[in-house]
Amino acid sequence: MVPGIVIAMRRRLALATALLCLPLALVGCEDKTVAADPAAALAKAKTTLDTAKAVTLKLTSSASIPSGHNGVSGAEGTGLIDATTPKFKGKVSAVVNGTPATVDMVAIGDKTWMSLFTPKLVPVDLEDLGAPNPGNLFKPDAGLSSLLTKATNPVAGADQRYGKEILTTYTAKVPGSVIKSLLYLGDDAATFDATFGIEKTSGQLRQAKLTGEFYTGTPATYTVVLTDYGKTIAIPEP
Repeated sequence: MVPGIVIAMRRRLALATALLCLPLALVGCEDKTVAADPAAALAKAKTTLDTAKAVTLKLTSSASIPSGHNGVSGAEGTGLIDATTPKFKGKVSAVVNGTPATVDMVAIGDKTWMSLFTPKLVPVDLEDLGAPNPGNLFKPDAGLSSLLTKATNPVAGADQRYGKEILTTYTAKVPGSVIKSLLYLGDDAATFDATFGIEKTSGQLRQAKLTGEFYTGTPATYTVVLTDYGKTIAIPEP
């Protein structure tokens, strides 16, 4: 074949390919790239969180806490990550002995303080209230990051836009015993659906959604959003 004809055919093929892709570019293309090894991606996200030293947390829930139950419905604040003395400072929304309340709270290791029915932070025993210590969410071995490696059968999904970021999503199952140790909710024998959103560039866990029966017969979703990795604050005892 004449070289000039070959070059012309190649140019026409390239132009045709570009024209076929143009409509997709105009409407926006969803990135279908997924990680080759979902378990490795989740393990990396755990390490990234564990070594961040600090993170800002926002917890929300679709659950309606049944009558006669104590429970946490939301939280927002800063956690300092540590294997022995994790810390938390922020606000927690919960139902305590039938009364819904949003309180200021500080947790340092096993010690906790809150402003329930008082303008000042006072010591409180969360075990007596049947409530979890929010500081424990920031323990590497049993806190939020442990969800990433205790989840089973992870499957990678498509990339999704989250604000200005691109997150790769992973679906998995989380044992009820893990949920119960974190939130004091659910049943040890249950299984919860989890969706993790990991920021594509940094490998940071940005969002975790947990869905299941936190209260018997009442399916709900708890959503955790993590931001400000490494942004530490002072959290002294009140």
